[in-house]
Amino acid sequence: MKKIILFFLLTVSLSYSYAQELPNLKHIKLNKNSHFKDTEPIVLKVVSYLFETPIDKKNKARTDAGQFLIKWMNGTPGYTFYLEEKETNYFDTDSDLMLMYMAGLTKFTLENKSVKDRKALVLGTMKITLPYLNNQENKKSWSKDLWQLNEANQKGKLEQFLYN
Repeated sequence: MKKIILFFLLTVSLSYSYAQELPNLKHIKLNKNSHFKDTEPIVLKVVSYLFETPIDKKNKARTDAGQFLIKWMNGTPGYTFYLEEKETNYFDTDSDLMLMYMAGLTKFTLENKSVKDRKALVLGTMKITLPYLNNQENKKSWSKDLWQLNEANQKGKLEQFLYN
């Protein structure tokens, strides 16, 4: 009986802690340049949340987090996020895959502000995004190219795969 109660309390506390990690994103204003700079810590929490939760179209909090991230990326005056066709083609089979690439790009950019080299940004983003995607159960929407990209990353040959 004690084990059941302990399990229940842990389950409730874990689900409550996820809810606490993210503020109510719909109430965060992003209509002035200063709002975007002020929300960078929240954006990093949103990105962390996305990488900590499995892809699930039924998870409303995850959907809201993704919508907030895209809105922030599209409006921030402090950063320009390039979504080049060469890199995004790997993920364009599924909007959730593309969202995670965008989350990885945001995470790498915010955590490595001095990196401006396009190649370094892409490699850093892929090294964040691909391990997460590889741990997901549902890979039905993966293209042949994404499988090859993932394999190259696992073999430590990501740069050669992308740039040769």
